[in-house]
Amino acid sequence: MASDESSPPNAKRLRRSPPSSTSPDHLLVDEILTRLPIAAAVRLRAVSRDWNAALTSDYFILAHRARAAAARHPELLFFAPPGAGNTTTFYACSLRGGEPPAAARELLTIDYFSAKHAVMSPTPCRGLTLVSDGRAPRYYLLNLSTGDHVALPPCQPAAELDPDPLAWLPGGVTSYLPSRTPWDPFELSTTGLGFDTATGEHKVVRLFKKRNGEHVCEVYTLGKPGGWRPCVGRVPASAANFLPALPPVFVNGYLYWLLRPAAPGDWQIRRILSFSVGAEQFGSVYVPPRLSSRMRHLANLDGSLCAVFDNRIGGDVYGLFTCSEPSSSPSPSWSVRCSIYLQRLPREVSDELMEERVIVPLCTAGGKILLATGHHKVFAYDAGRNTVERVFRMQEFVHVPHDYLKAPLLLNIGLHDECIADVHNGDGGERMLHVNMGRRDNTVVKREVTVEYHDDSNRQFNVLLKDLTRMAARFRRT
Repeated sequence: MASDESSPPNAKRLRRSPPSSTSPDHLLVDEILTRLPIAAAVRLRAVSRDWNAALTSDYFILAHRARAAAARHPELLFFAPPGAGNTTTFYACSLRGGEPPAAARELLTIDYFSAKHAVMSPTPCRGLTLVSDGRAPRYYLLNLSTGDHVALPPCQPAAELDPDPLAWLPGGVTSYLPSRTPWDPFELSTTGLGFDTATGEHKVVRLFKKRNGEHVCEVYTLGKPGGWRPCVGRVPASAANFLPALPPVFVNGYLYWLLRPAAPGDWQIRRILSFSVGAEQFGSVYVPPRLSSRMRHLANLDGSLCAVFDNRIGGDVYGLFTCSEPSSSPSPSWSVRCSIYLQRLPREVSDELMEERVIVPLCTAGGKILLATGHHKVFAYDAGRNTVERVFRMQEFVHVPHDYLKAPLLLNIGLHDECIADVHNGDGGERMLHVNMGRRDNTVVKREVTVEYHDDSNRQFNVLLKDLTRMAARFRRT
């Protein structure tokens, strides 16, 4: 987590109103109230107007978040697969030292919002999470800790992917995207959430293709009237190659998209598009050719831009590369964070990782790197011991239907940021979510899963490609 997000700012600069005789004094706020659980702090806002002002001030929100972050272990966030009703339930579980959790607690349930089509921003941004219904351009900002939320105003409809049943999405086996569209209609758009530290504002950035073929970028600033507006900068031609529905990664004031190859002849060249949330200008990030040829997706790993290097087909290796200052240098430095050699792992672990369509780093916990997968699992990689251990399976906490053993588009797993941040309502439209908060005692205990389903289609395909690669090499030598 970046230091600017964990350190409370100057109290005098951020308090919304001067304290009165009935306001809680600074000592009470700093030493006692910032230590309260979120639910208790929210209830105390009802004491008086002065207490409400103090406990909703930017200073208190950031101070409470900084104190909680210093003592908190990483928490996984996951939403349950769709059941009989049209709802989505979010859960969180703590990973102490990267060890398997014993239980998960229910955060909240959203009614009339289907988990089957839910898209979620990969990591929370200052306590807020962007969620949307993948079938329509409807976006919501939520604080999953308090249930506070706002519906964003309606936005322009985007063009839709060719409804031809033979149409396929760019990506391949080791990519976020499946080979077919996971729902219909499937919009050609991508939307991310960022934060401007200079103004203290959350911004939602939507890059999409209009129905007339034009590619545009619109911005919504939380708490400001006026709705969606064009971004300040010009949209570059390379933006036409974004991966639809896949949210960008937010790191240190910038959003990053991994672009698909620009042309069939460029099938090995993948580029990174950047967007400054403050200046609202596009740019690009240099990637060495060897990394570009095997780069599959991006992530925010402990506050750094991380590129996933996936060569499970050719060399049985999966690697993470982190980039230093990607948007402030014309030639940023990429360094190896870790390399996982599958052939050096036990056969059962190696086979399980080969089955995955996508593997994404979440964070480090107890010196281990947590890796989430499209099969609703999390693995912990210990670089010092060169070991990989599965520490989480969604099936051990909630029922997962057989046809939902793989996420339809993105991961159903992310990180939870316990935060008291408010969603300040601006010109937010009228489509509000029906949110039911989970009770403090509403937990699900880890249970035994008697039968584990294995989908070895990816592994079989990888083995076939390896055999073809070896045959091609022998042919070239002869």
